[in-house]
Amino acid sequence: MNILHVEDNRADSDLLKEAFDSIGFEASVEVTHDAKLALSGLEKNLETHGASSPDIIVLDLNLPKMDGREMLRRLKEHPQLRRIPVVILSTSNLEQDISYCYDHHCNSYIVKPIRFDEYKRVAKNIQEYWFATVALPPYAAHS
Repeated sequence: MNILHVEDNRADSDLLKEAFDSIGFEASVEVTHDAKLALSGLEKNLETHGASSPDIIVLDLNLPKMDGREMLRRLKEHPQLRRIPVVILSTSNLEQDISYCYDHHCNSYIVKPIRFDEYKRVAKNIQEYWFATVALPPYAAHS
């Protein structure tokens, strides 16, 4: 179980990792603080290994250099990377942000919680839904 968390706020990325740990979810969470680097890393991994590595991507919207909206759009336009489920985890609860993300094929949109117990609930929901309930697509290169 591999999760790529694209988040520029280290406190938020630490909170999500701690939340996964606190519920006993043994996933590999790779944190990248730069969407541009994350996207190029995914593309390089396809070239080198012939497969995408994360099972899901947890993506913030407000990122430097390339924001999460642009990364989402580019991921979902990419013939191999578009199958990776993308969960938006953002402080924005603006209707236009939510609509944009679903219009560009995000798989779910979660407004960032404020308290740690709410982060634990989000972590538990991600674990139960994405890793215990749904059938994830095979790695993109195997399609």
